[in-house]
Amino acid sequence: MARPTIRDISKLTGLSTYTISQALRGADGVSDDSRARVLAAANDIGYIPNRAAQDLRRTNRDSVGLITASTSNSYYLDLIGGIQSTVQSLAWTVIIADVAVDGHYDADQEDRTVRRLIEARVAGVISTLTLRKENTDLLSKWDIPVVFVDSSPPAAAPDLPSVTTDNYRASMQVGEHLAGHGYKSWLFLAYPAIWSTRVEREHGLRDAATASGATLTVVESANDAISAKAALRLHLAASGAMPEVLIAGNNPMLLGALEHFRLAGLRVPYDIAVVGYDEFAWSNLIQPPLTLLNERSGEIGRQAAHTLAEIVLAQDEAEKGGLGGTPVYLPSHQKQVGAELIVRQSCGCQPRVTGPGAS
Repeated sequence: MARPTIRDISKLTGLSTYTISQALRGADGVSDDSRARVLAAANDIGYIPNRAAQDLRRTNRDSVGLITASTSNSYYLDLIGGIQSTVQSLAWTVIIADVAVDGHYDADQEDRTVRRLIEARVAGVISTLTLRKENTDLLSKWDIPVVFVDSSPPAAAPDLPSVTTDNYRASMQVGEHLAGHGYKSWLFLAYPAIWSTRVEREHGLRDAATASGATLTVVESANDAISAKAALRLHLAASGAMPEVLIAGNNPMLLGALEHFRLAGLRVPYDIAVVGYDEFAWSNLIQPPLTLLNERSGEIGRQAAHTLAEIVLAQDEAEKGGLGGTPVYLPSHQKQVGAELIVRQSCGCQPRVTGPGAS
């Protein structure tokens, strides 16, 4: 696919390439009307200026973009570590951009981020959020490969690379464990469905609840701890009933729920059991230690970086051979990493006794 150029904008607007260049740079001497026409045309054809004024040869690119969706979620710490440990051997730099600061997704920020990464001529992009079709199309137009992690590719481009968890099966595993406790009333404190993992997690929990004769109630919150605490408090006050177990959709949901229980004087797991998604480093130090689904985000990060590197290096070889630089995606570029339920005490399980005298 041919990349759009200033000459293409000139054909659309009838303006000289010099005027277009000045307008794109924000320089003086260009009328407001001409500047607006230039920017509109550039946006329509997907033209992205190279602000770094660097050679566009792929072999000169030494950075990758990582688009996260709320770095306040500790899940991303291990993910980032896995990515950085892998690209370090390639002497690549990771540029991190958050499009959901404090858990609040911003579509305009996504658009700006994708354009800035293209301007920087990154070798590729790893995204933790399903990007809008306009942005995947734009990356494709500039031959920049993208790998999705902890999220599905867009429905319009299902063959794009991804490294994910089988969230349905993992959620069934969580539900089966809760059924083993005999819990019949479950509450799922969930983040918005714009994070694609939400759908499969809820689906798995619903099927597990149905299979065990339990009732699942879903309470949705914005993807931050403060909102989660407020949503849970309002729901419990309105319902007048306490569920037997709360399932926190991710770490911000878990933090908000635990804070509400502390303020309300509720004891975990005696007054309400708790299970969460996404293991983190100090989860076994909290009292009671937390039962969590470990998605192995560090391994997901490593697999994503390996996948991206494989695609980029293949592009390099193709360009050297005069075959063009369009990224080639293979079925093997879609991977899943197995999850593990780490059972501790917050779900109601008793601690294991070890040492002298243990039977």
